[in-house]
Amino acid sequence: MKPLWLNGYEVFLFDLDDTLFDHSEAYERGVINTIAKFPLISKLNSAEFLRIFTTHNHNLWPKFASNEISFERFSSMRFENTLRDFNINIDGTPELLQQMVKTFQISYIQQIQPQTRTHRFLSDVSKYVKVGIVTNGTVFNAYEKVKRLGLDDIFPDTAIIVSEPIGFAKPQIEIFEHALELFRVEACKALFIGDNYFTDISGADSIGMDTIWINKHDYECPGSVYPSYTVKHLLAMEELIYRKEWLR
Repeated sequence: MKPLWLNGYEVFLFDLDDTLFDHSEAYERGVINTIAKFPLISKLNSAEFLRIFTTHNHNLWPKFASNEISFERFSSMRFENTLRDFNINIDGTPELLQQMVKTFQISYIQQIQPQTRTHRFLSDVSKYVKVGIVTNGTVFNAYEKVKRLGLDDIFPDTAIIVSEPIGFAKPQIEIFEHALELFRVEACKALFIGDNYFTDISGADSIGMDTIWINKHDYECPGSVYPSYTVKHLLAMEELIYRKEWLR
């Protein structure tokens, strides 16, 4: 694989979930912890609940991303729909539904912890290029995740681009254009790093950015767009970067 020359770029733009931290593990633990806390659902098969909840999460996400529903409604509906699939009706107890939603959100966030090696790597990178985050979701969640990761000294709020206030979500080209305008850089001088082939890699490529695909499961490339680089995890980027520039 060709080396990555830092002087070829002015900015590195990172996805957040499953790129800078293990969102999937935090999400799964959040769901499992929530099931255990409520007698109404504690005896359900947790693996099946997780599978159905995740299906509804994926099906509802485009409606939130397109501003068709609010994040609050999205958060409630994925629980409502999952419970309905288990023939559990809580229409008369909206407080219980909100307790489940809040319990999941708190448990999920609590799983997010600082990673020393990740912080050190990103801190080193930020000495040579500008760094930013481009993520789909809400401003509150994005900022809170970055703080929980202990990365807010590297990524201030002004360097975190979130789909919610912009009105466009990855892979829409407008959110990438917004990021380039914010950092005052041309697409050819930006490198996008993300785990989702369709939203991150195809999206960034569509505007002319080079890309690094975080492909921890060694998936085959599912489309005609090929990433500039492929690695299994974020810290594997260290091996790509040309060492004469990687000063200590």
